Amino acid sequence: MPLHLLQEFLPGVRLALWHLTEGSDVLRAMFPAETAALCDRAVAGLTSEKRRQERLAARLLLRRLGRADEVIYALSGKPEFADGSAYLSISHTRDWVAVAVANCPVGLDVERWGRRALRVAGRFLSAEEQRLLPPDRAEEVATLLWSAKESLFKVSGREGGDFVRHLQIAPFQYVRSPEVNHLSAMVWQEGKEQSYRVYYLSYPDFVLTLAV
Repeated sequence: MPLHLLQEFLPGVRLALWHLTEGSDVLRAMFPAETAALCDRAVAGLTSEKRRQERLAARLLLRRLGRADEVIYALSGKPEFADGSAYLSISHTRDWVAVAVANCPVGLDVERWGRRALRVAGRFLSAEEQRLLPPDRAEEVATLLWSAKESLFKVSGREGGDFVRHLQIAPFQYVRSPEVNHLSAMVWQEGKEQSYRVYYLSYPDFVLTLAV
């Protein structure tokens, strides 16, 4: 079954995760006939098979969360419900798509484990944050922190922000387990600071982060 996870992650925050193994034609056939027009609008103009798969899987997840209404995209690319009745965040990585629906602003990200985040750590981590990378698990924690800052960027709506100067991760003890863990963070915006909590789930292939 491609639906991997469906749960109320926090009070008022529902999360769904799809293991993407189907082609776009198969995904399209999973929608009820009466939603054909809405489904077609969701993928209109998308020529990439991968993008069509991701978009359709996200819409299927939203249906599983009880949301069959239309999703629109802001100029920044941020997805939103057309009626503004709830907050929404969507993310995807190779073979996985995740969505979060909430009654408060939320930012969601999924990232594959790998070396890339560590190689460019100086571009998104301050010198103090780089000291949070344990020598024996530096690649792993760098990937987590990259994902955490992506989630913070989404939840704060901070366009044009600098990941090093405006998004700050507090010291924490990294735990890789199937259980939910969290870290604290701060976003600087318009001379003010806003505190957030970033929850994370460590899977064998990727990490999922959720900022609220």
